[in-house]
Amino acid sequence: MYQVLLVVGCLIYFPAFAQSVTALSQTVNQRLAMMKDVAGYKAAQHLPVEDLAQEAKVLLSAQAEANKLGLEPDSVRPFIIAQMEAAKAIQYRYRADWLAQPEIGWQLRPLTEVRLQIAKLSSEILQQLAQRLESGPITAEERGAFVKELNQLNLSEGDKQHLFNALLLVKPKH
Repeated sequence: MYQVLLVVGCLIYFPAFAQSVTALSQTVNQRLAMMKDVAGYKAAQHLPVEDLAQEAKVLLSAQAEANKLGLEPDSVRPFIIAQMEAAKAIQYRYRADWLAQPEIGWQLRPLTEVRLQIAKLSSEILQQLAQRLESGPITAEERGAFVKELNQLNLSEGDKQHLFNALLLVKPKH
């Protein structure tokens, strides 16, 4: 399936699935945007960034949902872990910045509200991923479109590449 774009009298054909990789990346970006609130809550409560019990719950829930959506749960695991690692990296970087200069005028939201939104976005990510894989595997050529949308403060280029590399591993169930 192809979409057609008319640019100054020239027709350009590009795969329709490129948009779904962009949409997927935008949703991942929205999920990562929630990490400032998570970092703020944990800092205010003197809690560590790493919460292994919460991570285990997120991973189990995501793999179960992936299975229901027709994705191979074991193949989704590295992508879920990569998202959690990127989320922790963002939180650590915010907290390091706040040690030197606390943020003025910013109000953090309640953690329960934030976690509900994170869970909703996580579900959307898996749904978009399952839909995208219906048209074939994600390819290395889609890296640029995916990475371009990831623009969170405190998300490094290495974090972005790690996310995409893990995304390449996701497979549908046979």
